[in-house]
Amino acid sequence: HAHKAMIALADRILPEDCRIPRESCIPLLEELVRKRLNIDSSRNDFAVTLHDPCNIVRNLGIVEPQRRILRRICGQFREMEPSGVYNYCCGGGGGMVVMNSLNFPEFRNKVSARMKFSQILKAFRDSLGPNSRNIVVAPCSNCRSTLRDLFEHYKAKEICGIGYCGLAELVANSMVEFVSFLEF
Repeated sequence: HAHKAMIALADRILPEDCRIPRESCIPLLEELVRKRLNIDSSRNDFAVTLHDPCNIVRNLGIVEPQRRILRRICGQFREMEPSGVYNYCCGGGGGMVVMNSLNFPEFRNKVSARMKFSQILKAFRDSLGPNSRNIVVAPCSNCRSTLRDLFEHYKAKEICGIGYCGLAELVANSMVEFVSFLEF
């Protein structure tokens, strides 16, 4: 949501003398991956799919840089269907991710996020199982929180071998200079 606050809203709320050029960190990360980082894609030797956050993709129109990054840093990237601006919400949008009283967590997991989980299962249909290694990349921290709760609810790691991480984490995992840190 910081993306949206600075990119889409800053001109409306900041005084003119405080306005600075700004850009999402995702195109910057893509440039680093392409030109400056020593990447070994074999370090991410597992199935990877991308969750498209509503604010980043639909609201800000940042659709392709994250895909180009994933194609460069992992050999088993697969798209969800539908993807991009047509991808399903994770179920945490509109503030649902922080609503944890009453029946909101149950509603989120059984109703709003259920479609997202079905979509993830379809993306990994050829690699599901308790000993599998599948990762959903979610560039938004709110989406990762929703996926954490959703995966706990459906026992995604234990039954299907599905985990989640952020885009920067997967980039760091592919960097030759660092020890791999993603655990399954």
